[in-house]
Amino acid sequence: MTQPTLVLLHGAGETAAAWDAVIAALPLTWRVLAPDLGAAGETDDGRFALGAAVEAIGRQLPAERTVVLCGLSLGAMIAAEVAARDDSGCVQGLVLSGGQVRPPKRLMRLQRFIAERFVPESAFAGSGVTKRQVIAMFAAVEGLDLSAALPAITVPTGVWCGTRDLANRAAARELARGIPEAALSFVPGVGHEWHKSHPAAFAAHLCAFASDNGLATRR
Repeated sequence: MTQPTLVLLHGAGETAAAWDAVIAALPLTWRVLAPDLGAAGETDDGRFALGAAVEAIGRQLPAERTVVLCGLSLGAMIAAEVAARDDSGCVQGLVLSGGQVRPPKRLMRLQRFIAERFVPESAFAGSGVTKRQVIAMFAAVEGLDLSAALPAITVPTGVWCGTRDLANRAAARELARGIPEAALSFVPGVGHEWHKSHPAAFAAHLCAFASDNGLATRR
């Protein structure tokens, strides 16, 4: 069986390097792409636009291969939009971890306010992202609503949420209800950023998802 191309989309405040440990735990036969969402969504005026990120990621999908698209947090919301708009048919599987349908505006504004007022630029040193980029990402999702896009996703979809990720459990249920081929899974003992805290487990879940849906063999 041909192994898939796995496209990994990170969360706000991260770079593609957040996936390094997960990638290291995946089968060597898998092709992995991990785009930088900050660069993908950056506009000419230096802002971050979700639409620009969705379009940029869509252009990077290898149409000649089977793609499993996986996003976490902000990346999950972008992944859902990409899958809903995919006209090439290359996206054959979708994984959404810690995503939202309609991010709480008050929470997004609070996170942006804290980042603006209380987090120094030096806190982002060495992270690969700037304070301005993170603030722009929070601002970009304030008005997001995926409700209309979800029914257009017709591929097997895993909606994941850690049992310790209390803030996103209701959203996980809403995501799963809105996607026709979605399977909801609450992952025991992990939190929101379990791709970093439990990378081997995250990789194992990806392998199981691909195998269970006929997209790859477990090697």
